[in-house]
Parts: sequence; structure tokens; C-alpha cells
Amino acid sequence: MTKAEKQKKFWEKMAERYPAPFSEESLEKTGKVISMAEQRGVRIDGAAVLDIGCGTGIYTLPLAKRAARVTGLDLSEGMLLRLEAERQQHGLENVTTVQGPWSDEAVAKHGLEKAFDIVWAAMTPAVRTVEDVARMNRCSRRWCVYSGWGELRRNPLMEAAFQAHGLNFGPPPGAKAVQAALAGMGIRVAIETVRRTWDWEGTVEEAFEHVEGFIESQSDVEPQPELIREVIARFTAEDGKVRHQTEMEMGMMVWETA
Repeated sequence: MTKAEKQKKFWEKMAERYPAPFSEESLEKTGKVISMAEQRGVRIDGAAVLDIGCGTGIYTLPLAKRAARVTGLDLSEGMLLRLEAERQQHGLENVTTVQGPWSDEAVAKHGLEKAFDIVWAAMTPAVRTVEDVARMNRCSRRWCVYSGWGELRRNPLMEAAFQAHGLNFGPPPGAKAVQAALAGMGIRVAIETVRRTWDWEGTVEEAFEHVEGFIESQSDVEPQPELIREVIARFTAEDGKVRHQTEMEMGMMVWETA
């Protein structure tokens, strides 16, 4: 299985437990980022929006409540199925989806170039390289909004599991990589940071699949079941549940393309 295939498998699995867009917790977090974008001049009302790596519609659907139309793009079929179910439940008729990677082929095939007032990318591995960022600019008529990993990612369980495999559980490439890509294009943008926490709870087997998927998709190391189970045993409560929390820093940027 290639690295890309492993990552796709990981996100299909993640889709089962990914947050719902209109839960109270999700709306509080996304609302804060949307407000930050508006404070920097982004006009959402009546806009055409592209949401890259849209997942279950965490941003796609709340944005659709105000935008003229929103297109969500994601590699995972499972994520888009959940987005579609939420779209129907909330009666949003101005949302379309595209399944596939964030690529030049997708832009050409679906006519995405200069088709949107706002191109949005939030906490997605789809936008990391200079080419990824340049593609955002090509599809935007006015604004780009990006939020990604900052300099902090802590999770005691994951850190122990990664360390057992000789790996470091630090933040993936994120805001600083995108900032550097923009600087190379002559676009200087400041990063605004936000701290967040994510809670996870599940059975021992669910925890095993979760940790195994992280190691498999985020490294070239083969997950070792016995090492993972040893770590999970240390985090299993008396009720048989495994609970862990991720503390992270998110970096957010807005820039104009026209």
C-alpha cells in the first residue's frame, strides 16, 4: 500500500468519528475562525467559496448559511457522505462536493480556476507545499483563508506510542510552511495563533485502530501491534475505556489575491 493509499484509508476511518458541523462545540470553534477572517476583511455574505479538505463540512456548511454557494473538496468518500447527510438535514441547497485530491487535475476537470471569491483551507494536509498554495491563489478571485498546525501538538498517549516506534509526535507541517510558501511568492502574511484541545474516548480496540492509523499514515514506520497495546494498556481506565486529549496550537492567515 502506498503512502497516499494509507492516508486515504486513515481519513476514511477518521470519518466515522469526525465532529458534526452543527454540534455546539464545532460551531463555537468554527465561528471563532470565521470571525477572525471577517475581522481581516473577508466578506462571506453572498460569496462563492471553495473549502479544500472540507471533511464532514465543519466549515463548508456553516459558511453555506451565509455564502451564495460553497464547494467542498475532499479525498475521503466517507467524509463527503457525512457532509451530504448533514447538508440534507439542514436543508442547504447551495452546496456541492468534489471527491479527490487537491491537484491541478481537479482544478482543470471541475473548472475551479478563478471560480471563487474565497478559497478556504482549514487543518488539512492537502495544503502544505508551494504548489498547493499557488493553486489556492489560482482559484481565488479575492481572498484566501488558511488555518493549520502551529508549533504545538501534545497528547501523552500518542507521544508514548510514537516514541515506542522511534518517532516524534510533533505538529505536522502547517502554518509556518504555508507562510514560507507565500513569502516566496512575495506575499507577506502574519500568523495569528489559537490554542485548542480535542478529547477522544473509545474502547481498547478503537484506540488501537486509532493509534495504528496515525503511525501508519504519518510516518514510514510499520506499526508494531505489541508496542501499541502496551501503551494503550497504560491509558485504559477501570471502566475499560481509553481516553486521551490533544492540546494544539492553530495558526491562521488571510491574504488577498486581487
